[in-house]
Amino acid sequence: MQLKNEFEIDADLDRTWALLTDFERIAPCLPGAALDGRDGDDYLGNVKVKVGPIGAHFTGTARFEHRDDAARAAVISARGKDPKGQATATAQIHARLEPVTPTRTRVLLDTQLDISGRMAQFGRGAIADISTRLIGQFVTNLSRELLAPAPAPPLVPASSPLPTPAPSSTSDGARMDVLRLVLPMVRDRYGQAIAGGLLGLALSWLAFGRRARR
Repeated sequence: MQLKNEFEIDADLDRTWALLTDFERIAPCLPGAALDGRDGDDYLGNVKVKVGPIGAHFTGTARFEHRDDAARAAVISARGKDPKGQATATAQIHARLEPVTPTRTRVLLDTQLDISGRMAQFGRGAIADISTRLIGQFVTNLSRELLAPAPAPPLVPASSPLPTPAPSSTSDGARMDVLRLVLPMVRDRYGQAIAGGLLGLALSWLAFGRRARR
């Protein structure tokens, strides 16, 4: 299925591009997501959320298939899976930036998403509703990241392992926010019986580092 999203950021084109192509910085902005590391060109991540009886855990990888810094455009391929083997998903995300004003940038996303397993039964409408709400939370966190000063790079020898990142100030709060946003919509529109399944689908989407899903 194809999903289209767009959003605007209060930052100039260069600064927005630099942030959105830095997976290490944007990963904490994705509700419930964490970046586990890097293997060559692949970025490794996971999503793990549990609230009461509703929980999900997905692992995923993402990589730049194409990146054009001059045109401010990129193609990202991603895949995620439930370690229990109950669901898998792949995505190809075409992203591009365009200036709105000298200090404001529009981000446009065109995503081809393919899902297998039990979650494939849920339609495009449900996924589109959830992705829109998650992107809204992502943009809020991204705006906070743009306002925060960039951390100084650690002084470590080239052969040393990378230090463990400090916990993000947005990660836990964003995780709760996304549940607050998504679950009421799911219950109202699709019924309590499938709320857990749709939440899992939302989390698999986040494992891609899409992010933007949007």
